[in-house]
Amino acid sequence: MRADILKQDQDVPDPIDPNDYGTWVNRQDPLTGEIIRVWEPYPDNPNTPDVREDEKFGTIRCLARGIVDGGIRVAGTTERFGDTYTNVDFIKMWVPPKTLITKRDRITNIRNKKTGQILWRDEEFEGNPKATVFNVNGVTPLFDAFNKHVETFVLLERAEV
Repeated sequence: MRADILKQDQDVPDPIDPNDYGTWVNRQDPLTGEIIRVWEPYPDNPNTPDVREDEKFGTIRCLARGIVDGGIRVAGTTERFGDTYTNVDFIKMWVPPKTLITKRDRITNIRNKKTGQILWRDEEFEGNPKATVFNVNGVTPLFDAFNKHVETFVLLERAEV
């Protein structure tokens, strides 16, 4: 499988100086009140690239599985009705040991390696379904019997975007 990793603070390779094009600023979403990071380009520079917060920063190799066992409280998809409606999806993912993932990252476009078919999609978007975006809930290195780091386990939760 393959997936795309979205990083909040991506290093820009030399010789590009991001200060020449714009800056990241924190803003409050007017609908949800959430504090979000937004790229604010400098309007007077015609060379400013069109950079979005959710830009794809890299593709990683992975193995992803939905959680489908363990009782009703740990099912892969959980809907809860109450004061607020929540719909939570959890995914277990394993990545190679050299892949660096932190809790600040997001994962999206989890797809089949051969066909490129996106496996987790948001059904809310009719006609052109978009790939589900997942928050990283936890990252755990896994070791073999000789204490060698052989893979990393990542627990993902559907992001409210």
